[in-house]
Amino acid sequence: MNYISPMAEIIPIHEHKVVFNDAVKYLSELCKEDLQSINTLIFEKLDSSVPLIQEIGKYLILSGGKRLRPILTTSCFHILNNKPKHNINHIGLSAAVEFIHAATLLHDDVVDISKDRRGKLTANEVWGNKTSVLVGDFLFSRSFQLMTKYGTMETLKILSDTSVIISEGEVLEISNDKNLEMNEDTYFQVINGKTASLFSTACQVGGLSGGAKDNELLALKSFGTNFGMTFQLIDDAIDYSSNLNTMGKNIGDDFKEGKITLPIILAYGRSNDKEKQFWQKVISKPNENVNNFNLAKELIIKYKCIEDTVVRARHFADVAIDSLSIFNDSKYKNALIKLIETSVKRLS
Repeated sequence: MNYISPMAEIIPIHEHKVVFNDAVKYLSELCKEDLQSINTLIFEKLDSSVPLIQEIGKYLILSGGKRLRPILTTSCFHILNNKPKHNINHIGLSAAVEFIHAATLLHDDVVDISKDRRGKLTANEVWGNKTSVLVGDFLFSRSFQLMTKYGTMETLKILSDTSVIISEGEVLEISNDKNLEMNEDTYFQVINGKTASLFSTACQVGGLSGGAKDNELLALKSFGTNFGMTFQLIDDAIDYSSNLNTMGKNIGDDFKEGKITLPIILAYGRSNDKEKQFWQKVISKPNENVNNFNLAKELIIKYKCIEDTVVRARHFADVAIDSLSIFNDSKYKNALIKLIETSVKRLS
């Protein structure tokens, strides 16, 4: 289905070549001036009298991320026709969102005992767990300073509530560690907390800075939430792809950490008794046998779990796209639609 009006401005790249990275780059180019200001502010706020904080902060911030969440904030600011002129609050709030994201990455890598991210050693591998956690706390604190300077009471409430939701999602995931009985609803709660909630918040605070009306704000909230769900579902499916190394992940990372994601939930539920015994054995000790990952992937393929994970992702993607229908056609709206469409195709 083509969601872009024939009268709208189309992304100037050939349709058959459009991939997710292209869509991100195009949005980044649209928001180039804002992103330069956001990056300047981020590095300014990494300044500290403790050199190690600056060192770790810059190591993480410069590790090759796409600045996807700040891009969402500034894009949702610009999608509005009634945005105030000379408003720079979205710049500060974009930086706040990125600091929250960076802090959660530091904490997640410690909890998951991760050794690399985007092809580089994680901060906890280089500097140790204690230092990583404390620098994560520093980044959270910086985000709240930015919220109070650039935000209103409404944006402060949204951002602070999201920090709580993220923490709840992380604890819910830990409480279901290696739990093969975890159902799909609980999994959706986890990814909503850990991923979709910050996507949604990034969009909302951009909208609020642009003077969004109530219905526009609800639309941006829905867009961000459903995009986040789409993004994480595809990310979890990528872990079991045979030919991808995408978005800073190595193939099989989730499996090696014993994470219960949707492909495994579906595979376990559809497995026979003998296959369930295999799952129970390998999830408790996924790295005991080097062939475990390949055997797990065979079952996931047998029961079409990747395809069905993508089906769920497409549902959320459709809801996200439809959420933008209340906004007038613009290059920002069409670029966000292309971002959604290509995010689902990261497996193709």
